[in-house]
Amino acid sequence: MHSDCTVYKTIDLIAKRWSMVILLEIYRGGGGPKRYTDIKNGLCDITPKVLSQRLKELVGSGLITKSVYATQVPIKVEYDLTESGSDLIDVIKQFKCWALKWKVDNKVCEHLDCSDCRIE
Repeated sequence: MHSDCTVYKTIDLIAKRWSMVILLEIYRGGGGPKRYTDIKNGLCDITPKVLSQRLKELVGSGLITKSVYATQVPIKVEYDLTESGSDLIDVIKQFKCWALKWKVDNKVCEHLDCSDCRIE
């Protein structure tokens, strides 16, 4: 597969560890802007360095936006899904349906909509 291939580039972006779960964390709870701390607290094992790096990549790819409110002290930064990021959530939900159908070794999910997830 050539590195200019659309599938190659897409998989390279979303298959990086933490990328999809960061998107889900922003989506979780009904979506809407999330602060760095909220995202970090929702992802128990991610390091601050990796979270910052992935957020930067996801912003650069157009899947999320970063809003900086410099008029407040301390400066407030929020991340939100873009339209393409929201579309990717639908794809992630299809991964979930596939995993549940084929009984991939995971905990049975009680929520049909990932935005309602409360698994800690």
